[in-house]
Amino acid sequence: MKHFSSKKVEFASIYMILKSPINKISTLICIVLCNLVSFSQNDTINYTDDQNKKQGYWVFTNKQKKLPGYQPNQKVEEGYYVNNKKDGKWVFYYRNGKKKHILFYQDGIPDGKATFFYKNGTVRETGTWRNNRWVGEYKQYYENGNPKNHFSYDNRGVKNGKQIYFHENGNPSLIGTWDNGNETDDLAEYKEDGSANTERYKAGPELDIIKESDSLKLDSLTIDSLKIKKFKKPTEPIIPFDGNGYHEFKDKDGNTTKVGEFEDGLLVNGKIFKYDEKGKLILTKIVKDRNIIKVIRE
Repeated sequence: MKHFSSKKVEFASIYMILKSPINKISTLICIVLCNLVSFSQNDTINYTDDQNKKQGYWVFTNKQKKLPGYQPNQKVEEGYYVNNKKDGKWVFYYRNGKKKHILFYQDGIPDGKATFFYKNGTVRETGTWRNNRWVGEYKQYYENGNPKNHFSYDNRGVKNGKQIYFHENGNPSLIGTWDNGNETDDLAEYKEDGSANTERYKAGPELDIIKESDSLKLDSLTIDSLKIKKFKKPTEPIIPFDGNGYHEFKDKDGNTTKVGEFEDGLLVNGKIFKYDEKGKLILTKIVKDRNIIKVIRE
């Protein structure tokens, strides 16, 4: 009974305090501040729940990633976690602070729009990455911002339909149609000035005269004393690259551009090669653990 009486006195005291206008304002301020603190706690970055799972917005600096060339407090990547799995938009950064690539994740796996950048901030390539392969429209750019190629992939990651390659000045170098990963006869080559690089002769039906190559099979026929040469590439089965494991990429001239071990479409360990307009090797980049550790100029 004594305990009950003391409680009545306590409640009465609180009531008298709240009756004062000044104390009402003070109480209101306290309530607002408490709500702000509560909101701030719910919006905390780098939050791990009681089951030790990452949740919400995370920012990784080089203190955690320990990448070569980055400052300890420098931002390396940022994005959202749901139950310890990356989800939605993630942004990765170069050592110079510019964006390196932007990927969209589902269930911890890159799935959706993907954009990669050069160190100067211009877009290098963009497209949709799904099931460990590029699907749909894919675009690649030179470092000066001009288009390098526009490809069209089906859901298997195989080229189908119209494909375009460009010179570094932005003019098309080759426009053609691919069928199930193979070139068709619908190809047109262009010089850097935009003029056609495919000669045409007329002898009855119009025929394309295509440049001779050691890798092409040659048939020839003569019409009205004019020798017409037709070349056809031998068809070989093309195995789609799923973005993982060892792979070698080549350009349309047969030069190796990337070689090594890939993970989710990114070169993890290997080499990147760059050539001049004549096809001569001018630069080799050594990649280790996703980072360029050495550049060799020829």
